[in-house]
This record gives sequence, C-alpha cells and structure tokens, in this order.
Amino acid sequence: MAALAAGADAVYCGMKHFSARMMAKNFSLEELTSLTRLAHDMGIKVYVAFNSLLKPEDLNRAARLAEALGRWVKPDALIIQDLSFVNLVRQTGFSGELHLSTLANASFPAALDLIRGKLGIDRVVVPRELNIDEVKTLAKACPDGLSLEVFIHGALCYAVSGRCYWSSYFGGKSGLRGRCVQPCRRFYTQNSQKKRFFSCQDLSLDVLAKVLLSVPEVRAWKIEGRKKG
Repeated sequence: MAALAAGADAVYCGMKHFSARMMAKNFSLEELTSLTRLAHDMGIKVYVAFNSLLKPEDLNRAARLAEALGRWVKPDALIIQDLSFVNLVRQTGFSGELHLSTLANASFPAALDLIRGKLGIDRVVVPRELNIDEVKTLAKACPDGLSLEVFIHGALCYAVSGRCYWSSYFGGKSGLRGRCVQPCRRFYTQNSQKKRFFSCQDLSLDVLAKVLLSVPEVRAWKIEGRKKG
C-alpha cells in the first residue's frame, strides 16, 4: 500500500508459495486479487514474483497456481527464476508478460537473443552485481521486444546473483528457494577480530540516475521493498 501511495508505476509482490522471499508474510490468492484490482484502478501495474527454483515434484502445483493467477488475479507479469517454468506457464494460458528474475543471472549479452527468441521473455531484471558499463553492454545487445529492469536500491548479496549455496550448506535452507538464513549477515571471527566480514552495504544508484536515463533499453528502475521496514 505504501508503494501505491508513493506513486510507483508498478509494484512487485510474492505469494505464499514459490517466492524468493518465503520468510516474508506474502499474499494469499484472495489478497493478491484485491490488491491487483486496486492497483489497476489506480493505473499501476502488478508483477508477481514466482522466482523460486522448482523441483520436479513442484511443477504440477506451480502450474495450477500460475493458471489461477492468470484466471483470477490477472497480474501484468510474472517474475521467473527457473527457466524450465517458462513454457509451462504459457501452457496454462497465462497471457501476461514474463520477466526474468535477477536470480536467473542473465549477465551475458549473447544470451539475450535466446532469452527473447526461444523463451519469449519480455524483460530481464539485471543482476545487481553488474557495473554501469556492463549494463550498457547488455542494453546494446537487447533484441527487439526485450527490455531491461535495474535495481537502484536494496540489499546486496555477497555472492553472484542466483549462485549462492551458503545458506543451504550452513542451515539446510536454500536461498534459491526463498529460505535464505543470511549467513553473510552474521558475525565471524578472523585473527581475533569479530566482524560482519561478508555483509555488503545496501545498493544505492542515485548517483547514476542521469546515466541510467540515457539508456533507452532500461525501462524500469526497481526499489526493493518486500523485506524492508
């Protein structure tokens, strides 16, 4: 609600299943339906984060949920991490856009033709660890019909987007399935020094706003909010 009131052009939110923020409260199907109607009445788009890796036993339930989203909620886009889920979503009849999550780690220009041409992805959320020159290189390689979305504020993982297995090793809960226990935020001791050695400062790209405005392929600036107070 705060994002709607603040004048966001679009909001992204997760459900109680298959989200990369499963430790958050998230929305039921009924709650998300009401939120989407309200947002659409205000001219604001809604993107649903379906950005968890899926196991084979998840596929039927995930497909049923995607079908329900398309039928009842009618979000403007799904944000997907697992590439195997893309075709399955289309088979359910979902007609909205498909956005590739930052967790899919689409960081190579040569991959963009495949992402758009073979998978039919409409937008790529750029991995947060890319610098501005790398973002520009991706932008130049964008085929027709593909746009980019860039995080301009939010937490930074110490690892490469979508490639961190520390939580799985440390606590048995996969960060790629929405259950990160954030071992990188904890204190560790090295040579008698106790510090948060792996805890990155938050990302803030306000100083690059003018530069990002000059990149036409970057169609959206993203502000993290689902786990921020």
